[in-house]
Amino acid sequence: MTLRLALLAAPLALLAACGPAEKTPASSSGQSSGQPAVQAAPEAAKPADGSAVIKITPYVGGPLQVAAAGVGPITAATAFDQPTIQALFPKAQVKAAFIHVGDGPPGPIITVEQDNVPLLEIGKGADGGIAEIRLAAGDVRGPKGESLLAKWAALGFTRDQCRAGEGRTVNQTICVRPEAPTVSYVFGVPGWTKGGVPDEATLKAKGQLNEFVWRPAETAQVGAA
Repeated sequence: MTLRLALLAAPLALLAACGPAEKTPASSSGQSSGQPAVQAAPEAAKPADGSAVIKITPYVGGPLQVAAAGVGPITAATAFDQPTIQALFPKAQVKAAFIHVGDGPPGPIITVEQDNVPLLEIGKGADGGIAEIRLAAGDVRGPKGESLLAKWAALGFTRDQCRAGEGRTVNQTICVRPEAPTVSYVFGVPGWTKGGVPDEATLKAKGQLNEFVWRPAETAQVGAA
């Protein structure tokens, strides 16, 4: 009897020594090799109305496109939020600031600078969203591929597509294409201090594109550049 009990106890002791099996996480192989685990980017959710998902590609360099729908990766749906803008411009310096315009209180803005070039000045609207985006430096391209410093005469505008600037753009000329009403072209005319829109001959001789201003569609018609 004693021998039989000893024979049964030996396997049981061996099983107890092994213990329960351990589950190894799938990501442990990457961590054990010293490499961080790679997390897949979440897929964009499909809108409830069944429309197509729009893929947003962050800006990392090259020409920055200004179009009727937005500026680079920024659209009318983009929040006025520093972390959000930073995610869309991962290589840029994105900072919160304030700007004084006229006699009113300072307004909040977000600035975006990359490679020592100030790319964007983003203004906040009364509703808390993006009110406007100003672009006055860098490799910026308009809806038809226009570049800053282009001459008024070369861009195909007519004088009736333009109006006089106000506030920050006083003594400058603001022109808008019918097919892109959210994009304002700000032209400067050296030496022009009379206000109003210069005559067509003066615009052709001296007008130069100094800035683009983009606004969401709901504010583009009433906003002053």
